[in-house]
Amino acid sequence: MFSLLRSSNAFAIDLGTNNTLVYQPSRGIILDEPTSISFDTKRSSFFDSGASSRRMWGKNPQHIEVMHPLSKGAIANLTVAKAYIKEVIARIAQSRFFKPTILVSVPSDLNSMERGAVVEACKDGGAREVMLIKDPFSAALGSMQEIELPKGVLVLDIGAGVSDISLLSCNGIVMSKSLRVAGNDLDEAIIEYFKANKRILISHNDAEHLKKELGNLINREEVTMQINVKNLVSRLPERFVASSHDVHQAIMPLVDKMVSLTHRMLSELPPAFAQDIYDQGILLTGGSSMLLGLDCYLSAKLEIAVNVVDNPLQNIILGAGRAMEDVRYSSLLGA
Repeated sequence: MFSLLRSSNAFAIDLGTNNTLVYQPSRGIILDEPTSISFDTKRSSFFDSGASSRRMWGKNPQHIEVMHPLSKGAIANLTVAKAYIKEVIARIAQSRFFKPTILVSVPSDLNSMERGAVVEACKDGGAREVMLIKDPFSAALGSMQEIELPKGVLVLDIGAGVSDISLLSCNGIVMSKSLRVAGNDLDEAIIEYFKANKRILISHNDAEHLKKELGNLINREEVTMQINVKNLVSRLPERFVASSHDVHQAIMPLVDKMVSLTHRMLSELPPAFAQDIYDQGILLTGGSSMLLGLDCYLSAKLEIAVNVVDNPLQNIILGAGRAMEDVRYSSLLGA
């Protein structure tokens, strides 16, 4: 199997809640797009996927459904996932006559049924063989950590759907904890905050934009941004000035849940790993790790160094690619 993964017709896939990335040995990342597919109810067929499908979200006519195959890191709708993966494989496969071998990076807390759904979706989507690797391994390898050594590496991965912290050593997971609260939940919290406290309704795209631009956890100086909203009292559209104070109020309860998750992990660390972790700190990755000041906030609360990886958005797919190419990590691959 490992030799198949190093062939020209093999690919690694980071099938994320919000984004899908594909890596091909010797070529690197060949696809990076939103995990989205659209369905035309009039014709009963899927017709678009990726970035063009994602752009329709919230602006689609009634007969078009913009679907997201994954929720909280797991497949939410198997039929939709199969259709989306089929589109991805059709674009990356070098020949429609030779089915590719696929390595998929998945959250560490998926149960056997959820893992089986990923394998089934990929095979029905056109893959010949499917192997899985857990996201903490991919995240550590993407940061060039040597996880095969008897040395603790603590990885905190905050993605769109799941926050996961894992202690790795000797090519294994010593212990891990996860929380189904992550970046998308921060967006929802912002929407709900403005709905409840300002009586306005904002779009998911605007909520994400506010999170990125105003969600600074360290600099408390107030910053504002003008957005277009729907007034829930007048029922009319209007311009609204959102402040960083409001965004901070909206997201902090969930950010503190991530702090609590990490604190519980640190409190339960086996003593043999204490020196390793406190020497090198926590490795922070995932798209939501880019929330301004999150690393500093975690470090201040936990009194330990927190180091953001160089490329949080692509870290997992680069690590999955490294696992494909390096025989030292073949034991990390499973079904």
